[in-house]
Amino acid sequence: MSTTVLSRSTSIRSRDVITSEVTKILTHPATFIAIALTLATNTLFGVVGVSAVQFGTEGGTKTLTEFPTVIFAPIYAFLVLAAYAAASEYQGGQLRMSLTATPNRARLIVCKLCALIIIVIPAALFTLLPERLILGLHAQLSVLQLLGDIAQWITVYLLMSLLTFGLATILKSAVASLSLLGTLAIFVNAGFLPWPQGARFLPDQAATNMLGTPANEVTAMSPAAGTAALTLWAIAGVVVFVVTIQRRDA
Repeated sequence: MSTTVLSRSTSIRSRDVITSEVTKILTHPATFIAIALTLATNTLFGVVGVSAVQFGTEGGTKTLTEFPTVIFAPIYAFLVLAAYAAASEYQGGQLRMSLTATPNRARLIVCKLCALIIIVIPAALFTLLPERLILGLHAQLSVLQLLGDIAQWITVYLLMSLLTFGLATILKSAVASLSLLGTLAIFVNAGFLPWPQGARFLPDQAATNMLGTPANEVTAMSPAAGTAALTLWAIAGVVVFVVTIQRRDA
């Protein structure tokens, strides 16, 4: 029996494992829904953002682009992809089958992360490109500025996806992980947290600061600080994923 497992483990190449993981993510219905909804919402916000539509506030009227949290909001639809990529492993004994095919957990972990990154980067580009082009061209950004803007947004989508992947793994639930991230965002933006200055380090606030569009003056910090905070959150998500697969799911 051990000889059979060893033979199977050594015969499967890492690229085969990655291909298998990519296929699992791409064939999950949630992936298509997440990409389609994010693309539609981002594009709609881009069109409305450059239109003459104004929204009334206490300080007067503003365009949609002057509401950073609204422009940022479609990312939560995108995060459905990462959440279900992780949580679906705990449905129908999928994780046991993955471990049977790839008993080397370290190898499986690396391949799963590679598969997620391989999908998230082009998916983020696809869902963001129309909106960023519409807004960038309207703002008369140079080609370099436009490319930098797109790269920055893709990086935010990737870092948030890695965090969500870790949360969904430890919680074994896509709904729970997305609800946690969404609830934090709502509480921060509604001003319900007792320490608003500390709220700037939470994932969504770090992300908007990284993009140079802080949600408000209380949670504002430099783009460099926002990048550092969001990167640490992403690293934490990866660490949670690794430890969970190695220890809890042993």
